[in-house]
Amino acid sequence: MGFITKNLAKNKTPLMITLFAVISIFGCSVNDHKTSDVNSINGETRDQVEGKWLISQPNSLYTFEDLIAAGWKKSDQLSTETLESATDAWYGFYKQKDIEIRFYKSHKEAKEFGIEPAVETINKSGGARDGAHAVWTPNISMYGAYAVVGNLVMMCELELGSCESLIDALSKSKQ
Repeated sequence: MGFITKNLAKNKTPLMITLFAVISIFGCSVNDHKTSDVNSINGETRDQVEGKWLISQPNSLYTFEDLIAAGWKKSDQLSTETLESATDAWYGFYKQKDIEIRFYKSHKEAKEFGIEPAVETINKSGGARDGAHAVWTPNISMYGAYAVVGNLVMMCELELGSCESLIDALSKSKQ
């Protein structure tokens, strides 16, 4: 037993390197697992872990009239001053759920400029009022998810399911 203890004390460096390598490999596999929890099927990408986002319909362009035809009810037009490259923004409802719609010129612009403010909005703690530097709505933030659908960014009340039924209706109304 004394031989092993003396050898370990002498050879601490190789032991530490081995331990570090094992931890690094394990750490990478945990990160790989998170990326594998993103599901991508038929041009649709979704967050499989927390269900907080969906990116869909990269070749679609929707108008305000398309949303109205799908059954979305407008309430208030919002300022796009703090939403880089957004062409319009509206607060409204679909099946008694709050859904804010942010319009962009293309799907590419919706992803490039719309995701960061959407993430910022859903990361606000429940009941927190939006600050003056990032006012999307005058209401208390209750958005728990977002969807990038064609050229739109949808802010979904509480969960992604609040937007998914509107996305389905929007797709059907365009056919």
